[in-house]
Amino acid sequence: MKRTWRRRNYFIKKELQGRYIFSFFILVILGGILFTFIFSLLSANTLTIVYEDYNLRIGQTPLVLLKEILSAGWIFIVTAGLSVVIISMFLTHRFAGPIYRFEKSVEEMIRGNFDFQIRLRKKDEGKELAGMMNQLISRLSSNFREMRDLTDAIELKIKEASESVGHIEQEKEASLELTEARDLTGRLRAILHAHKIKNDS
Repeated sequence: MKRTWRRRNYFIKKELQGRYIFSFFILVILGGILFTFIFSLLSANTLTIVYEDYNLRIGQTPLVLLKEILSAGWIFIVTAGLSVVIISMFLTHRFAGPIYRFEKSVEEMIRGNFDFQIRLRKKDEGKELAGMMNQLISRLSSNFREMRDLTDAIELKIKEASESVGHIEQEKEASLELTEARDLTGRLRAILHAHKIKNDS
């Protein structure tokens, strides 16, 4: 049965997502201020008529606009703040989730567990990296499996050769067993030397 990966928690990496949510919020506020400033410059030489509470007021458009924005500022801040938090939480979830999954996968590999595959959701970012990591996990698993089989075979050959030592009629057979063990050791060495490791000379 195929497992479907659904994350119920949308706030996975709090520090990372919090940073982005705050940045988006500041960006929206700065965008609003910039829009107001540009609109004020473009409408500096115009007049606006405002009819409010049975009062008719005439004033320069930038000043009237600024007063209206300040009077309704808390509505803008609350609405924009909630909108930014919700939207940015859903957007950051698409890459915060995969980063969390990669971290957990690397922790598993550090512990020596290679019996898993990294699965991401359809809209998640980082599918290419997940594919590459899955290839690495598969290759390492295959190499470890082959090395296990080779060490078991070497141990068996050495055991058989040891049992044959001391019997003159079985010396030829012991020599053959040791030759096969040497060949298996060579294959194991080839697998090990195919990987570059730290401080490798």
